[in-house]
Amino acid sequence: MASSTDPTSEAKQLGPNSNDKLFMAFLVLVVIAVTMLGVVNYKEALKTEASKSNGEAWVAWLTEVGTTRFEEDTQIPACKGGVKPAANAKAGAQGTWGACLAHILSATDLKDQINPFFNVAPHFVAACVPSDRTLMGAILLEDLMPTPPGSATPFVATQLVEADAIDYKMQLRLSVCDKGGYAIKVAEFEF
Repeated sequence: MASSTDPTSEAKQLGPNSNDKLFMAFLVLVVIAVTMLGVVNYKEALKTEASKSNGEAWVAWLTEVGTTRFEEDTQIPACKGGVKPAANAKAGAQGTWGACLAHILSATDLKDQINPFFNVAPHFVAACVPSDRTLMGAILLEDLMPTPPGSATPFVATQLVEADAIDYKMQLRLSVCDKGGYAIKVAEFEF
């Protein structure tokens, strides 16, 4: 006598049932979502790398000019070192960062750079702030002033602004702001 709970009495179903098909459809959607997220993150990472390349180009140019800017026959008089600006010099006066920056942005290859996040020229900022989404791809250029020997910190970093004198050998740090608004240090160098 066969009981109603006998497993041999029921016909065995081969292949996936409806729950298996639903689970496989879910897995396909997860794979598609992960792939799309990977593509988006890859594109954003390329923008960050392009911003870092912009910063590296600035470092290379400033380092190269920094080696000859104290010579009498320097090719770039706007960035010449050893020229004391007037006591109340404006930002574009000879011997200031403003005059050098104006020359860089008008007569060098750096003027053609594009901030890949916004497709505009990169701009200089005082600090990279994570809450400010407009700073993505911006350049942070800081003057590193040494502190007295024995200090806890070897230098104090201040933003290099247009009115700052550039009449001495400067130690600079260049960083770029990433997508999250955090500073990515590119290099510390002499100018």
